[in-house]
Amino acid sequence: MPPDTRTPKLAPIIGLGRLVGLTFAVIAPGSSVFLTYGTAFAQAGTGIVFGYGLGALLNLTMMWCYAELGSRYPEAGGDYSLASRALGRWAGSLYAVLFAVKGVAIPGLLALSSAQYIHLVWPAIPATPLALAVFASYIALAGFDLKTSSTVVNLMVAIEFLVFLMFVVTGLTHLHQPASVLWTPQRAIGQGLSRVPRGVWLGAATAALYGLNGPQACLYYSEETLASPKHIGRTIFGAALTTVGIEMAGVIIGTLALPTLASSTNMPLAAIMHQALGPAGRLVMLLGIGVALYDTGLATTMSYGRIFYAIARDAQWPGILNRVMSRISRTGVPIGALLVLGAVNMAVMASSSIQMLVTLGGTLLMVVYAGIATASILDRIRQRRAPYQMPWWPIPPLAALAGLALLVGHLSRFHLILTGLVTLLGLTWAWASPTPRDL
Repeated sequence: MPPDTRTPKLAPIIGLGRLVGLTFAVIAPGSSVFLTYGTAFAQAGTGIVFGYGLGALLNLTMMWCYAELGSRYPEAGGDYSLASRALGRWAGSLYAVLFAVKGVAIPGLLALSSAQYIHLVWPAIPATPLALAVFASYIALAGFDLKTSSTVVNLMVAIEFLVFLMFVVTGLTHLHQPASVLWTPQRAIGQGLSRVPRGVWLGAATAALYGLNGPQACLYYSEETLASPKHIGRTIFGAALTTVGIEMAGVIIGTLALPTLASSTNMPLAAIMHQALGPAGRLVMLLGIGVALYDTGLATTMSYGRIFYAIARDAQWPGILNRVMSRISRTGVPIGALLVLGAVNMAVMASSSIQMLVTLGGTLLMVVYAGIATASILDRIRQRRAPYQMPWWPIPPLAALAGLALLVGHLSRFHLILTGLVTLLGLTWAWASPTPRDL
């Protein structure tokens, strides 16, 4: 299903450096560790290391799939475009629904999270009105030309990396746990320690997969970059390797630096900074996470604007939405899609129903991954050589599918049913919607 050539593509204006910065803003490897560690550690104890290791391997196999497909189909729709071009109309319609669900929740959640961290630093500022103001600023900054908005994004990425480096140095100079906790999964039960069974620490792999997700974000700007398709593929996998290194280092160092395995806080890594450096260390950590979350929210809003634009360009939205969301501003950004995205997210934020959609978004990621892995197998069989080719094909996509099946087996029945209903909705939309525009 090729894109509609009557709707112009976005103009290429940024180089490889800005593309890499935008990609890491979406990944936010440092803040991802801070945000996911507490929940994963409460569930898996020191088994978090095994869980993150499995999640890292699965992530790398998936990013090889994205790298090859992305070099063949460098379009603003990212995952949506890969599925629709490699698997056809039905897959495109399914992915349009999946990203519609994710798109009305994820940017808003990031605005709420960023506001909550700012609220921790300045409690006098109400969190909910602040979150709405934060999201409004996302839309305003995303409306600037890509060179301007990417400059803002890249500056905040640099701040995030500096804060994470500070955490690494602090952790390495304040180690408390023996190295054996890394390969002996255990957690505190009462006054003692208990071994963590495999089925429990596998739950940490799901959190890791969500935290490591994002290197494919450079595809959302692939129409707007001067980099070649081959370099886009290399950027995806290079960003994945870097992210795995950063997040695994954070998990390992953080685990060894825990004063006690009986952590009573939902932010154990921030507690390490607080104990080692006092209130000033905690303040730096909170501000750093807040900046990183703001940056991620801005970059994610920019990304989803391009996804919604690409879906509209293929006429996959209902009637008038296609006309509105395919509009490009004088600054060269998909302004119609950004405004619709902003309006829907702010409505969802005001209704306080965003948490359910975000939880669902995490399980839908597995559906998205499964489709991309399948597409990378079928596309290699049917198509000519891609500008970037993954090594050891078809082992990476087959390993990814096996790993996803393992994780799906540990999802709750509620999440399985909810994910199945959204998938069914996507397939129903594919059956009911008119055939998207062709060349």
